[in-house]
Amino acid sequence: MPKTENVVLTNMCMVTDGTKVLVQNRKDPDWPGLVFPGGKIEPNEPFVSSAIREVFEETGLTVSDLQLCGIKQFTHNEGLYRYIVFLYKTSTFSGDLCSSDEGEVFWLERSELMQHSLADGFAEMLPIFEDDQLSELYFDYKNHQWASQHL
Repeated sequence: MPKTENVVLTNMCMVTDGTKVLVQNRKDPDWPGLVFPGGKIEPNEPFVSSAIREVFEETGLTVSDLQLCGIKQFTHNEGLYRYIVFLYKTSTFSGDLCSSDEGEVFWLERSELMQHSLADGFAEMLPIFEDDQLSELYFDYKNHQWASQHL
């Protein structure tokens, strides 16, 4: 069994302001809908630094005091690579909110989030951000369909 595998490393950050969360309405036709800001981790980039950079690039806000709350992972349905998303949260930020080419960003009451069109799989991610007893969301592809498991 090999000791290495192909991996795509990414991040996502839930930024809160009281009862509101910062969301992005993604324009990407491959994964449209509301999500928290985040993106790919660059080679040799520290994980936390990548989340701070991605939030800034997508929202104009500088975040700090990030707390790692868990991970999401899945293996490509043909086994080509593992995809890992490091999930962070913070309520510490500064700057002026502005949207990017990735999509419009705006504050939304957390209680209203499920009433909107969410990106595929995002609803399953929310418990990892909010429940300290959970640390992982694992998607498994079996029998030509995806199944999720909270761990």
